[in-house]
Amino acid sequence: MKKIRVALIGYGRSGRNIHQHLLSQLPEKYEIVAYVDQDAERREMIQRENGIEALKDYRELLDRKDIDLVVNASFSFDHARISYDLLTHGFDVLSEKPAAKDEDEFASAVRAARENGRRYFVFQQYRFSPAYKKMREIIESGKLGRVVQFTFNFDGFARRWDWQTVHGFTAGSLRNTGPHPMDWALDMMGFPQDVSVFCAMDCAHTFGDGEDYVKMLLRAPGAPVGEIEISAAFGYKKDTYQVHGTRGCLTGNDSGLKWKYYVDEEAPEQHLTTKPLRTEECVPIYCREQLPMHEEEWIPNEFEKDVFNAKGLGYYNALYETLTEDKPFLIKNEQIMLQMKITQEAYRQNEALYR
Repeated sequence: MKKIRVALIGYGRSGRNIHQHLLSQLPEKYEIVAYVDQDAERREMIQRENGIEALKDYRELLDRKDIDLVVNASFSFDHARISYDLLTHGFDVLSEKPAAKDEDEFASAVRAARENGRRYFVFQQYRFSPAYKKMREIIESGKLGRVVQFTFNFDGFARRWDWQTVHGFTAGSLRNTGPHPMDWALDMMGFPQDVSVFCAMDCAHTFGDGEDYVKMLLRAPGAPVGEIEISAAFGYKKDTYQVHGTRGCLTGNDSGLKWKYYVDEEAPEQHLTTKPLRTEECVPIYCREQLPMHEEEWIPNEFEKDVFNAKGLGYYNALYETLTEDKPFLIKNEQIMLQMKITQEAYRQNEALYR
């Protein structure tokens, strides 16, 4: 089995706590052969924890021939610049999200990959979440009928005061968290190019100027309405997944889903009438019926309950097949580009926040 030799840029929460954690569980497929971090204390930590002397500058990697993939977990505002440089120098790159500040930055990196015959990926692992995959399976079964609306809620009540609250650092909730529910939403809509966007943002109690409240509606011809909510100002439990269908509905989160639906053949026969409804005694009544509903639920297995690992390892296992067998990858750059366009439109609609 071929082992992918990895250079990891950044040893912060993403680099150390996400990528190294995941890669260490796939030792037969991946090996980290180089670390880069501009912070001296982090470089000491790398030496202490991994027995490898870390580099200070990613440009020290550029002449190396023992690297198959560079994981770019640098600061968000450096993602596009560093990815572009690496791709230009002949490396395959996996970038943390947000991949870029805007579509122009992202397009430059995509173009660099194409012109240099390299592969460029963005780490959007939520498409591999067990609950999301199960939700898609239920919808595709047809039990819920035609989907009218889906809602993805990423809510909590928390204050934040780090660099990822500063809009000038390519931060804020839409760029930090938004790529995940946006990816879900666009996937559910079939990645239509003619998407109309409504987005309201607010800086509720963040210490920076980056938004910590986002309400977004996405519409496209022939597609369900997509609703995304990211809020640091709602602390009561709300299900992550909600689906409205013509014959049923679904709700739930990563710990389980439940859905109910009716079957056409079991439903009472009804006919449209424009006359006021009444009983045989002429008493006016409301238009209602008792549909015979079927109810089902899904509970994740032990592996699926560890959502962090399930989606992260799902991503890296699929990436390995792409790198070694040239299989098409699930998350495509044209899909990321559509996210970039929507993000820019959302910021345009809320430009008063950043004047």
